[in-house]
Amino acid sequence: MKKTLLAVALAPLCLQSQAFAEESTSDEVMVVTANRFEQPAGNVLASLDVVTREQIQQVQAKSLVEVIRYLPGVQVDMSGGRGQKTSVFIRGTESSHTLVLLDGVRINSATAGGYDFSGIPAAVIERVELIRGPRAAIYGADAIGGVINIITVPDHYDTQHELLAGVGGDGYYQGAWRSVGEINDKTVGQVTINTEYTDGYNIKEGSSVDSGDEYGYKTKDLVARLSHQFSDVLGANFSALYNDGYSQYDSFGSLNRTEQDVYQLTAEGVYSSELLHSSLRFSKYKNDATSFPESSPASISQFVTKRESFNWLNTFEPVSGWVLSAGLDYENESVDGTTNYTDDSRINKAAFVTTTAQVKAFILDASVRHDDNESYGNNNTWSLALGWQFTDDMRIFGSHGTAFKAPTFNDLYYPGSGNPNLKPQESQSSEVGVQGNHELVSWRVSFYDSEVDNMIIYYPPTWIPENVDADIKGVEFDAQFETGIISHELSLGYADPKDSKGLQLARRAKETASWKGSYFGDDWDSTLGLRYQGERYSDPSNLEHLPGYVVWELAANYSVTEQWKVSGRIDNLFDKDYSTGKDYKAQDRIWYLQTTYQF
Repeated sequence: MKKTLLAVALAPLCLQSQAFAEESTSDEVMVVTANRFEQPAGNVLASLDVVTREQIQQVQAKSLVEVIRYLPGVQVDMSGGRGQKTSVFIRGTESSHTLVLLDGVRINSATAGGYDFSGIPAAVIERVELIRGPRAAIYGADAIGGVINIITVPDHYDTQHELLAGVGGDGYYQGAWRSVGEINDKTVGQVTINTEYTDGYNIKEGSSVDSGDEYGYKTKDLVARLSHQFSDVLGANFSALYNDGYSQYDSFGSLNRTEQDVYQLTAEGVYSSELLHSSLRFSKYKNDATSFPESSPASISQFVTKRESFNWLNTFEPVSGWVLSAGLDYENESVDGTTNYTDDSRINKAAFVTTTAQVKAFILDASVRHDDNESYGNNNTWSLALGWQFTDDMRIFGSHGTAFKAPTFNDLYYPGSGNPNLKPQESQSSEVGVQGNHELVSWRVSFYDSEVDNMIIYYPPTWIPENVDADIKGVEFDAQFETGIISHELSLGYADPKDSKGLQLARRAKETASWKGSYFGDDWDSTLGLRYQGERYSDPSNLEHLPGYVVWELAANYSVTEQWKVSGRIDNLFDKDYSTGKDYKAQDRIWYLQTTYQF
């Protein structure tokens, strides 16, 4: 039986806890997001999924959303096609309750609070790690529903160059270049360049504001990284990400455009010995988004988010099987543009401690964090998790954690709709589950319950935010197995996300399911996928009903030679007419073709 990612992740359950990469065995999946230090995935008690570059290429994903849309507990809401505003809901929480990291650095918007998931193309992604459940005791604000870490750092630096060219429906084209390798015996580097364009389609077709326009999208991206080892214990990393593009969108029947300019610069010094791993990192992030009607380019609306952060992280292993990590975070974020906010900047200072210990068949995780924010004062969060390996191939686990999210600048101060009396959102979340790795199947089932106090919701007709309590209960099941020549990945979910008024939280279905079946031959592979999302409501007052839908995707790859591969993909295989938001038409059936050459 082919070893699946989940099987690999569960394989080291009985092994001694390992803190550092050099102590792990070659077949272990190493992750960094769960506790902010590198550890085997099998020692992580949180619900964790990892998507590798190989898996991204297999399904020919074009965007971050296409990378994570099959994962358990994930629901996607798109206001149209590529480049349109996109939200991701984890375990029924708000999209802004998901902390999004780029190589470990926060990139959530300071004005909107969440992250627009249409912004990161899959071409620059090396791996994605997704944690479901609260992680505020490690990362601070925003991590109520989970954490998504978009990693652009290669798993290895074996010299490789790759050229990609692709075309598709709706006038789509893509060109990308990726180079990874050693510069000398102490220095390695990486460069990825990507450009994509699509004419788009009429996302408002059939609605009351159907103007007949097509809504296009274009992006140009650059990722560069340089790592140098000064000695056996001292090293440094430097990285840069740049994104320049635009997307067209609808505003009350008018064709508008948003032009976005994003960059992130990071410098990090690292000390690493057998007993201690310490890193000091500085990061500078800027997101400049300018919107205007296509018919009146001078009528602009501009939002600029700036964020500077310092992180000092220290991880050591006092005794075998016990890993202790402590860190300090400093963050200064500000907003600028055409909107005048009463308060346009704030500083957050934080300290945290986390520990992982393994004693015989038990694993314990504990974390505590203190945040001091200029805008909303002090906040303490904690989490505790325990896992018991009760047979050679099965483990039971349980956890409880607190989290919070501060009101955004828009929530508090946006002219005409801000509410300066809003309180921070606070949550208490519990989870219990069982997971196993057997001869024929790897599987996991989790039950969770999240109580969110002071959730911020914009109710019609005023659309002024208010604090309302919410309760979200649910169950997730996922499994990986093989039947003959077909490898299967199955995910089922049921959630009951509702506020204290008894209303179902907007754009979140109670029932979800996904399945992928893959065949791997000597020279080619193919994947057929299905996604189901149940009935839901487009608005928080439950007045605008959205029916459920099922869509299929098909992808195939053929290796002409060891270096040359041709690939094809069809989305919405059976041309399903559906919508993920009121008056927003989802993508019709669309095709993509691409070729890659490696040397």
